[in-house]
Amino acid sequence: METRSNTERGAQYDVSAQPPAEKASVFEDFIDIFYAPSTVFARRENGGFGIQLLIILILSAFFAFASRSVLAQIFDAEYSRATAAAMAKNPQITPEAMNTMRSIQEKVVTAATYIAPLLVIFFTALFVWVAAMVFKVKLSFGRAMMITTLAYIPRLVGGLVGVLQVVLMDTTSFTNRYSLSASPARFVDPDSVGPKLFSLLGSLDLFTIWMVVLMGIGIAVVGKVSRSKGYLTSV
Repeated sequence: METRSNTERGAQYDVSAQPPAEKASVFEDFIDIFYAPSTVFARRENGGFGIQLLIILILSAFFAFASRSVLAQIFDAEYSRATAAAMAKNPQITPEAMNTMRSIQEKVVTAATYIAPLLVIFFTALFVWVAAMVFKVKLSFGRAMMITTLAYIPRLVGGLVGVLQVVLMDTTSFTNRYSLSASPARFVDPDSVGPKLFSLLGSLDLFTIWMVVLMGIGIAVVGKVSRSKGYLTSV
C-alpha cells in the first residue's frame, strides 16, 4: 500500500496539497484498491458507491451459492454441537423440539448468508461514523458507507478463495463456521476451546484485518486526518 505525500504517520493532511481527484471507472476501483487505496478513496470522496456495492453483493451471493454444499455441511455440524450443549444444560429439551427449531434456523441462516455482506457493510459504516464523532473526525455517514464499501473489496478475494477450496480440496472435515476462513480458528477444534476464544481467533481473519487497514486509510484520506488517527478510528 502506497504512502502519498503529506500522509506520513502522525502528519495532518494538507487539503491544498492534494492533487485534484482523478476520474476512473468502477472497474479501476476494484483493481487500484489493492495497491493504491488512498488514490481510490480520494477520487470517490464526493462520488457515489452504489455500483461498487451492487457488484460486491452480486459476487458475494455467487460465492455463497457456489459454496452452499459445504455451508450446509458446516451448519449441520454447528447445529449438532449447539443441540448437544442445549440438551446438556436443560434435559427437558427434547430432540423433537430441537428438530422443529432446526428447519426454521436453517432457512434463516441460508438467507443471512446472502444478505450478510450488506449487513456487514451497513453496520460497520455505522460504527465507523460513530467512532469518527468520538475521535473528532469530520465524516458523514454517506462517506463512512463509501469507505466501508470500498474497503470490503479484498474480502471478495476471501470469498473466491473459499470457492476454490470447495472445488479443489476435500472438505469433508470442514465442521465449523471458520473452516473456509483465513483465520487461526480454522485449525482449532471448537470443542477444545471456549466460545469466546474461538470467536476471537475467528476474528483474526486475514481479509477482515485487510479491510480494517483499508478503512483506516480511507478515514485518513476522506477525514483529512493523520494516518495513525485513521487507523485508531477504524480499529
